[in-house]
Amino acid sequence: MSAAYRPLYTWLLITGTVLFALFLLWRYGFIDQVLEADRTGLSLAIGMIFLLSCGYLGVSALRLSRMHCRFLLRSRGAQQGPGRRSGDLNAVDEYLDLMLDSHGTDSRHVDAMHAWLAEQVHKGHRLGWFISDSLIRLGLVGTVIGFIIMLGSVYSMQGDEISALQDLLSSMGGGMQVALYTTLTGISLSLVLSVYCRYLDTGADELVGQVIRHAAGSGRKGGEDGQPVPEAK
Repeated sequence: MSAAYRPLYTWLLITGTVLFALFLLWRYGFIDQVLEADRTGLSLAIGMIFLLSCGYLGVSALRLSRMHCRFLLRSRGAQQGPGRRSGDLNAVDEYLDLMLDSHGTDSRHVDAMHAWLAEQVHKGHRLGWFISDSLIRLGLVGTVIGFIIMLGSVYSMQGDEISALQDLLSSMGGGMQVALYTTLTGISLSLVLSVYCRYLDTGADELVGQVIRHAAGSGRKGGEDGQPVPEAK
């Protein structure tokens, strides 16, 4: 049964690694340096979105693990029939009920049910991919703003010789810091979120495959006992 909670265990492992990395970055002053240099506040916004997304993906990992656990219980003959509470039903239960109780199911219906099951199992963490892409875009927005700040300092330059040049380089350096730090923050945190989502996709694909194979096997067994067998692909 512990294998059913593999998505949750993976999430906990990745989250522990991320928290340790963030502690090291804070300990050596890198986070303070980024927040101080980024005058736009985009790096802070990206970081907050990342933390909230980690929590969301944790809930998704728990949901996926519970679905897998329910499937294992059902495949072993537990919690079936009238004794099962309606509040405990999930996409896996609905799929198995429809596939095993249907009669004369044609191949198009079976394909549609397979697609529906995959969509229901994956939808819990699909938003994570969108957020991951959005973090990169927010980082690029910071890059554009940083270059605007840098170029604006060139046009606003007044005075002459060394003092003016020093002011110019200082202003350009501030704009460049905004551009680089926001890009680095967005790309780095987007990469971490994509790792989360990739592992959840793997767990979801594994669950969908197991459920479909179980439905096909149960259908063949029912046919051997003289019961109608739904087609499965």
